[in-house]
Amino acid sequence: MFVGEKGSGKSSLIAKFLGDPVKEDMPETIALDFKFGKKQHEEKNQKVSIYEVGGGRVLSEIIGVPMNHRQITNTCIVIAVDLSKPGNAIDSLLFWINAVREHI
Repeated sequence: MFVGEKGSGKSSLIAKFLGDPVKEDMPETIALDFKFGKKQHEEKNQKVSIYEVGGGRVLSEIIGVPMNHRQITNTCIVIAVDLSKPGNAIDSLLFWINAVREHI
């Protein structure tokens, strides 16, 4: 699951991870987005389900939708921090850590 502030690069990171082209004019993610892909790991094809929480802090509560008690042990959380605004980086990181903790 990818979380972070609006415009922090979550969609670009997901595209890069899945091997899709990263575009300059990627559309803004609204609410919750789901992507599915396959990655090779240790010579095995692994299915990957990726959720992206869009909308920034306003929609942080929807973290709980894809994160349930059955999937929590197989969930990785990526917090994207916008380093083009270094003065907000720590505050943003702490906010998203606490938002994720509330749902764990």
